[in-house]
Amino acid sequence: MKKIIFVHFKILRGNFFLLISDYLGKLLFNKSCGSLGFKNIQKRSKEGFLNLISLGIQFLLNLESTNQLLIKMEGITSSFLYLIQNKFINVLESNNIKIFSIKLINKISHNGCRKAYFLR
Repeated sequence: MKKIIFVHFKILRGNFFLLISDYLGKLLFNKSCGSLGFKNIQKRSKEGFLNLISLGIQFLLNLESTNQLLIKMEGITSSFLYLIQNKFINVLESNNIKIFSIKLINKISHNGCRKAYFLR
């Protein structure tokens, strides 16, 4: 049976998160730049993101029978997308871990101009 591992990169305004779960939804790995010891503006640096990526790679390489990955990226900008491609995806593919799917989610910003709904 092929096991699918879900990798979720979440970039928020003040921090980066990396969540890895199995096909049953059990959370296997949960790290952020804040939990790695970075403070304030350092949490949004490329150095913090690279440390997060390297911990994720080490965790995925130590898993037994990892066959396929589904990568979900939320709030990614182009510079961090480049880092994920070069540092994360290429390293995993060179170690024979196949990527099943890549999903990119970018939220539409809300500027306060929503249509008003009236209840009658």
